[in-house]
Amino acid sequence: MYPFKSGEPELRSVKIYEKGLIIHHWDTDGISSAALLLQYLRKMKNELAIENCTPPIGNYRLSDDEIEKISSKNFQFVIIVDINLPKNNILKLKEYSKAEVFYFDHHLQEKIEEVHHFNPLIEGNNGEKYPSASWFLKCYLNDPVTLPAVLGAVADHETRIKDKKEVYRTIEKYLEEVGLSFNDLLRMVELIDTNYKVGDREGVLKAPYTLLENDSRIILENPLWNKNLEVLKKEVEKQISRPPTRGEGKVLIWNINTPYNITSTVTRRLAWKNNDSIVVVINRGWFTDRDQVYIRSGNKLFDSRELINFAHGLGYDAGGKEEVFAAVVPKSETEKLLEILLRRLEGGR
Repeated sequence: MYPFKSGEPELRSVKIYEKGLIIHHWDTDGISSAALLLQYLRKMKNELAIENCTPPIGNYRLSDDEIEKISSKNFQFVIIVDINLPKNNILKLKEYSKAEVFYFDHHLQEKIEEVHHFNPLIEGNNGEKYPSASWFLKCYLNDPVTLPAVLGAVADHETRIKDKKEVYRTIEKYLEEVGLSFNDLLRMVELIDTNYKVGDREGVLKAPYTLLENDSRIILENPLWNKNLEVLKKEVEKQISRPPTRGEGKVLIWNINTPYNITSTVTRRLAWKNNDSIVVVINRGWFTDRDQVYIRSGNKLFDSRELINFAHGLGYDAGGKEEVFAAVVPKSETEKLLEILLRRLEGGR
C-alpha cells in the first residue's frame, strides 16, 4: 500500500472545484489510469466537469500553443498521469493555467516539489509492487481490483507481469472471479493500443470512457480496433523478422522506417528475443522531422536513469523505466546522439 501522509488520498482536495483536466499517456496504461481517475472523481463529486487530453502522439511534452489552449479553459485543477513530461513543461503549465496540479507516475524522474507529485519510486517504494500507473492509482485511491487497473499492469509488461508474483496473484484471482483468461487481457491491451499506433488521437481520448463501462466484451468486440489490429500485427512481424542493422557485441541496432507508432512494441519484442543483449531501435518513419530512439534490455543490462539524465542534459525529450530508454530526436542529430549513447552502453564515455 502506498503510504498516505494524511490517511486518505490528497486528491480529495479537488472536491472544492468545479472544473478539471486529466492529461494522460496515449497507451493502455495511460488510458486505464485516466479511466480510474474519472471514476474516482465522478464518485467523489457528481457535478465535476472533467475533460481529458493527451499530447500529440509521440511527443513527450506540451507545446506552448497547447499550454495556452489549456490555460484559456480556466481549469481549476489538472491531473497529469503516466506521461513523463519535462519538469519545466509542467511548471509552465502550472504558471499559465493557475490550476492546482497533481502528477501521478511510475517512471524514473526527479521529484517536482512545486506540484502534488506522487511516484512510488521517488518515495523509495519497491517498483515491483507498482508495475504500472494504473496499479499505483488503484493502491493510492484504495480501489478494488477492476479491469482498468489490471489492463494497465498487463499493458506495461505483457507476459512478464507473471514474474511480479505478488501482483500477478491478485490478477489471477481477478480473472477467476470475472471469468476471463490472461490471453483475453493481452488481446484487450492490443486492441486499445491500436488507437495510438495508427495515430488516432481522438480514439485515444474516447477510450477512457469505453473502459469506464468495465465490460470486456465492449473492448474485445470493437470493430474498428480489431481492424486496426490486423494491420498492425502484420507490420510488427515484418519489422521484428528483419536482421539487425548492426549485430556484433552486446548492443544490437535495428533501423526501421514505419508510419505506425510501433517502436515501443518492436523494441520490447526484440529485447525479449535477444535477452542477453541491449536492443536499440530507431524509427525514422513516424515523424517527418524527428526520429524515435528506443533502448531496452530484458536483463537490465544498462542504467536507464543515467541515460535519461544524460539525454536531458543535451536538451532532448527523453524518459523511460528501469529497463527502457526512449527519446525523440531531431533527424539532423540522431547519429550524433546514437554515437554518444553507444559509447556509454559499451562501457566508454
